[in-house]
Amino acid sequence: MSLAAIKEITELEQLLRQQKEAAQAAAKKSLATEEQAGLALIERLREQAETEVAALMKKAEERAAKEAETIHKKAKQQCAALRETAAKRLDKAVAVVAERVVKA
Repeated sequence: MSLAAIKEITELEQLLRQQKEAAQAAAKKSLATEEQAGLALIERLREQAETEVAALMKKAEERAAKEAETIHKKAKQQCAALRETAAKRLDKAVAVVAERVVKA
């Protein structure tokens, strides 16, 4: 093999090494860029999910408060009705008790 051929092969090997190193560096840089973009996307989605969860929790708490208020009002009405019924029956209950006491 001639000296010129050996020199040409050596130069080509050097060029290929440089191209390989450049390609590896570009791939490494691209990977780092994509990783940063992926992390930023994950963070944005996490923040969006937190916002949505907060909104859903607020709506659920508002519905629960309305339902609790409705239940409370209904219970107050039922208590008032029971008191009214008891008040109406009080005179009769007193009369029955008095009659039993007198008979005893």
